[in-house]
Amino acid sequence: MGAPARKSKTNAEYGDLLERLKDIPTLPTVAMRVNDLINDPTSSSGDIADVLKNDQVLTAKVLRLVNSSYYAIPGGVTDVQRALAFLGFNTLAQLVLGISVFTVFKNLDDESDFSMLDFWKHALATAVCSEVLAKRLKHPKPEEAFTCGLLHDIGKLVLHEIDPERLRAVLAETRARGASFVEVEREWELPGHSFLGEVIATKWGLPQVIRLAIRYHHFDVSKMASILSSAKPTIQIVRLANTIVVKNQIGKSGDCSSGEITQDMLDPLKLNFEDVRRIEAQLESAMDSAGALLNAYR
Repeated sequence: MGAPARKSKTNAEYGDLLERLKDIPTLPTVAMRVNDLINDPTSSSGDIADVLKNDQVLTAKVLRLVNSSYYAIPGGVTDVQRALAFLGFNTLAQLVLGISVFTVFKNLDDESDFSMLDFWKHALATAVCSEVLAKRLKHPKPEEAFTCGLLHDIGKLVLHEIDPERLRAVLAETRARGASFVEVEREWELPGHSFLGEVIATKWGLPQVIRLAIRYHHFDVSKMASILSSAKPTIQIVRLANTIVVKNQIGKSGDCSSGEITQDMLDPLKLNFEDVRRIEAQLESAMDSAGALLNAYR
């Protein structure tokens, strides 16, 4: 099974793969509306509350997530308006967006070589680590960094949907060699999971910073002139957070490397290796309370 995947795709195979992307469902209507609100600087807390009234199932998931120990709201909340009072518009909107994206892939089954639970653990840990980093660096929107971290690997779920055999082949190779997922993709000249993720994120109209974080979370974007300068800090945060999570083996997303943290990951964020050790300690503590988020997202 692995051998054919080592060959680069023919143009016909590549075209067929991209054609299958059209079969990935769109986001739920409510999520699309919330996405519009995130992109609209004139939107308000009342707008998102009105939108959520139209989807009681999504509202229930949001409230379950908001009432988790991660947010530690005194006495808990029973309605969206109270949740907004504690968390604010941006945080709640990002949570709705994250839950909605996960809903699209809710029917994916666990396989012996690809555990959805382990995947979500990795995604959640990367989100939490991204938020920890963003707050430490005084990023203006730590909740946005959380969502970017949460969704950075959705391209792997897309690959699971459109080409599961090739996904299994890549996973087998990463395990056999102790290699990273992206390393094998590049060697085999496959359309990468970051590319597939960006295509779907664009189809869904997700905010540009999320699309860019999905596309470039394996790249040093510090000197890439084509990337918006305002988006670079978030991309760099997600890149480092993902590597920290791989290094600490929290969940699994198909990356079997050691999670090497390199200087070019730290320099743009003005961090050092001692900072990383402190962040790892914060992440461990934060994940103790973030574990409750898994049930809301899955």
